[in-house]
Amino acid sequence: MRITHISIIHRPFDSRIFAKQCTALAAAGHDVRLVVGGPPEEEVDGVRFHAIASDPGRPPARRQFSRFLRASVWAFRLRPSAFHLHDPHLIPLGLLLKLAGSRVVYDVHEHYPAHARTKLARHPVRGWLKACMWGVLEWGAVRTLDRFVCTSPAVAARFPRSRTIVVRNFPLDASFARASANGVYRPYGERPNTLVFHGVMAYVRGISDAMRAIELVPAELDCRLRLIGSFREPELARRAALAERIDFIPWQPFSEVLRELLAARAGLALFHRQPNHMDAIRSNKLFEYMAAGIPVIASDFPTWREIVVGTGCGLTVDPSDHAAIAAAIEHLLTHPEEAEAMGERGRAAVRERFNWDGEAARLLSLYRDLQDGHRSRSNGLPAGIRPHAPPPMPGPHAPSAGSARGAPEHR
Repeated sequence: MRITHISIIHRPFDSRIFAKQCTALAAAGHDVRLVVGGPPEEEVDGVRFHAIASDPGRPPARRQFSRFLRASVWAFRLRPSAFHLHDPHLIPLGLLLKLAGSRVVYDVHEHYPAHARTKLARHPVRGWLKACMWGVLEWGAVRTLDRFVCTSPAVAARFPRSRTIVVRNFPLDASFARASANGVYRPYGERPNTLVFHGVMAYVRGISDAMRAIELVPAELDCRLRLIGSFREPELARRAALAERIDFIPWQPFSEVLRELLAARAGLALFHRQPNHMDAIRSNKLFEYMAAGIPVIASDFPTWREIVVGTGCGLTVDPSDHAAIAAAIEHLLTHPEEAEAMGERGRAAVRERFNWDGEAARLLSLYRDLQDGHRSRSNGLPAGIRPHAPPPMPGPHAPSAGSARGAPEHR
């Protein structure tokens, strides 16, 4: 099949879109195209890019509308294709493509109505209006589009069971194994007292709490916090620039992020209690820390606790309690053997259960079914749709000695 992935809001080499889904489909023999902002016309790992201009100087709304128009032009130029859309902004394009006879898959990265309320938590009226807009668009998608790919069972529950599969954001374990084999890995006992926080920096993602907590860690531990990514609020960027114990590294290719993770003592995932933060299974950050073999300090929410405590890969804390975060950091830095064992348990859990291989198999199965259904219709036969119930989340192991349950003061 020719499968055209489209996004107007994600980066060209996005982990879920390009590194996982597109490359898995290309390796299976499909003709894979990616319409996205950024790179020129080129082919990478069997995936053909079709560029839409990034328009950095325009206001965000005009920039998105401009990208939408350019993406629509590419979509109709690349027909016939099965289209895989990665943004709710593209649902109107999906409806047009269905009217034109194409097969359309909608990839739901987030619970978007909840995401709107989370992102605009300081502007509740705007958040409610945006949530309503995403709700109406997804209502239209449910009644029109062919298939739905969701990042977790909780997200999938909002879409038709018979047309929905769950493809989780589990890490590409081979990337971490290759990095370790290529000498990037630094033995845990030889690492400086460095913690990592990577991704989007925002109040609701706990970056302010991490910066305050690092100031409470005893000075004799010589601890530093390395921030890798981009700031959503400019005032947070200014605070980070002035802080003595903080190093800021702008957004990097994942190979460079890997290098940082494999040289760190621990990773922080301190999301606030917001509607779109309670589902740990969606978190790239958590599973990438685990895959890198470093202990995690994570928010003490039920699904996060189930994974972190269940695998014994770190500690959970109240993300608003700066003293508790600092105490968890101090505990890991002053108990390096216990911290290293936590990291090893997280690494083992990714190798055994939380990795991309099984997710890729479900994605390939969806496209086999989509292709078989198209052939059946072409032959005048009824198109059979095999149900794809969201698979259960892998159950946790019993906590090991030295897990977070052994350190309740940090929960």
